[in-house]
Amino acid sequence: MRGRIWLRRLLFGGFVLTLLAIVGATWFTHRLMTEMLTGRAFRQNSAVAVGDPMQLGYRGDPMQAFDLPFENLTVETPLGPAPAWWVPGKPGVGSRRRAALFIHGIGGAREDGYQYLPELHAAGLPVLLVTYRNDAGAPAAPDGLRSFGLTEWSDIDAAFALLHNRGIDDVVLVAASMGGAIAGQFLARSDYFDMADALILDAPALDFPAILRHVTAELRLPLGGIGAALAVPAFGLSHGANLSQARVGDILADFTGAVLVLHGRRDRIVPPASSLALLAARQGNTTLLLTPGDHLQSRTTAPRRFETVLQDFLATLPR
Repeated sequence: MRGRIWLRRLLFGGFVLTLLAIVGATWFTHRLMTEMLTGRAFRQNSAVAVGDPMQLGYRGDPMQAFDLPFENLTVETPLGPAPAWWVPGKPGVGSRRRAALFIHGIGGAREDGYQYLPELHAAGLPVLLVTYRNDAGAPAAPDGLRSFGLTEWSDIDAAFALLHNRGIDDVVLVAASMGGAIAGQFLARSDYFDMADALILDAPALDFPAILRHVTAELRLPLGGIGAALAVPAFGLSHGANLSQARVGDILADFTGAVLVLHGRRDRIVPPASSLALLAARQGNTTLLLTPGDHLQSRTTAPRRFETVLQDFLATLPR
C-alpha cells in the first residue's frame, strides 16, 4: 500500500516537473519572440562603425559607399511616406525596362542591399533600396511589430507602384532574411505580383514556426520544440499577431520566374533545410548556392562563388 502511494507521488511529481519545464520553455520562447518582433532586440547597436559597405552594419548612402550617384525617393506606403534610394542603372547595358528592388531583413537596413549592388549595377539594372514600416525614418506599425511579411508586404506593394509609375515593367526582387518572407507575401497578395520576373533570395525566412524551432534548437533549450509550438499561439493571444500564417514556401515554389537562393550551411537563425525544401519543390529554373557561412554571411565566407553565381544568374535574364 505504501509503495503505491510513493509511486503515485513520484508520477505526480514527474508530471508537475514536466509541466513546469513546458511552461518555462514556452515562456522563454515567447519572450524571445517578443524581444525580436517588437524590435527591442535591435535597439542596442554596436558602437564600432563598420567601414566596409560590403559588410552588414555599414551605414551610408550609395555615393559614400560606392561613389554611385543616387536619387532620394519617397514611397507612399499605407502608413505614410518611407524614404528610399534609387541608384540608376549602368548606361549602355540592357534595353528592357527592368529594375531591381531590395528588401532587407529584420533589424537590418537598406544598406544591406550593398552586398548585391555591384553586380546589379554592372548588369545595367537600376536599383531601388527601400525602407518599410518600423525602419528608421519610415512610419511605425500601429502595433509596433515585425510580422514576417503579413503586414510589411503592403509597403513593398507601394514600392512596386512607384516603379510602375516610373515606367518599369519587370522587377528583380532581391530579398534577405525576413525580406524573403515579405517577398512571398507580396507575391501572394499584391496586384503588382506579375511585375516580379526574377527572385534573388539570401537566407530567406520562408517559415516562421520553423525558424523559431531552429533558433531554440541552436540555443539548446530543453523542450524547445514544444515551447516553440506553444509560443506562437501564445504570442497571438498576447500581441494579436498570428505568426503561424507566416509561411511562404509554397508561394515561392509556384513562382514562374527564375530564382537564385543563397544560404549558409551554418545559419543559426534561418534553417538551411528550408532553402533545400524550396529547391526540391520547384520545377526547375532555380539555382541554389550553399556556402560555409552563418546568417547572411555567404558573400563574406565564399566571395568568389557568391559573385560568380550572382553574375551568371543576372546574365541569364532577358536583356
